[in-house]
Amino acid sequence: MEKVDRRSKYMLGGFLVIAYTLPFGIGIYTDNVFFTRQWLLDLTTVVLNGFMQGGVYAMFAVGLTMIFGVMRIINVAHGEMVMLGAYLSWASFFWMGFDPLAAMFFTLPIAFGLGWMIQKFLLNAVVGGPELTPLLMTFGLGLSMIYGVELIFTTDFRTIPYAPDSFQIAESIVVGRSRLISFGMALVISVGVFMFLKVHRLGKAIRATAQNADVAMVCGINIYNIYMITSGIAAALAVAGGALVSIQFGFNPETGIIYTLQAFAIIVLGGRGHFIGAMIGGVMLAVMESLISFMLPNGTALVEIAAYGLMIFVLLIRPQGLMGAKEL
Repeated sequence: MEKVDRRSKYMLGGFLVIAYTLPFGIGIYTDNVFFTRQWLLDLTTVVLNGFMQGGVYAMFAVGLTMIFGVMRIINVAHGEMVMLGAYLSWASFFWMGFDPLAAMFFTLPIAFGLGWMIQKFLLNAVVGGPELTPLLMTFGLGLSMIYGVELIFTTDFRTIPYAPDSFQIAESIVVGRSRLISFGMALVISVGVFMFLKVHRLGKAIRATAQNADVAMVCGINIYNIYMITSGIAAALAVAGGALVSIQFGFNPETGIIYTLQAFAIIVLGGRGHFIGAMIGGVMLAVMESLISFMLPNGTALVEIAAYGLMIFVLLIRPQGLMGAKEL
């Protein structure tokens, strides 16, 4: 068994090497790769921006991996929660005049309460049951959120003009200020959640429930309260992710589907239920998207292929991901 596991690691490593070198090969073939000094500086900028965007991806993917790790529920409405966070930030900025990031002080508690109620009134009844039931339930929930947002905001794309200038790190290496702010906040939030799970008594209860819910219940832990708290934290992380992407990219009610796909690709790559794996997977996916966008003709329209392809091939080669399936 150990030999098979080692072989799958080598196969996954080989696939990732090919996946990251393929954009270079296609770029050389299509004359989009030059290896001049300016091109290398541009490549450095692209990779750095991708790394920072990966921090945001990883943060909202952590919420999805927490739900799966604790309850074994596949929440396909997670991307719609990210989309909802983007609209809450937009409404805070344009309707109430609040800074979209400062608005998280009241949007995140709202998101936590929403996640709590969804778990209490919908998902608690199906935890431990057939996997298809919560999947279909969250699928319907996601559709309801999309149609509800369309009813209020229409299907038009929205943007938030926030920190549009850039920060120059070195000669010809420039990072968007909004991306830098998003990465910094995502890092702080992710580290805060990690320390909460490792140090706080409630965080330890969440980890204990993820490892064995029956034993946790025997030890006096109210696992259904833990489920609701976990869903609340996951919803808050998703809404925070929506706030951070809303100041960088345009969005509409359908963009949640893309974020769901990205979150699934990240936790499949990093390892289901693995916190650090989700962080690594988020950075790897974002850097790959950046390379595809930079080197391939019409690459911006092809970045979704990175998430689809990554998820499919990792599932075929090593379903447990880079870090292996692990509890929180």
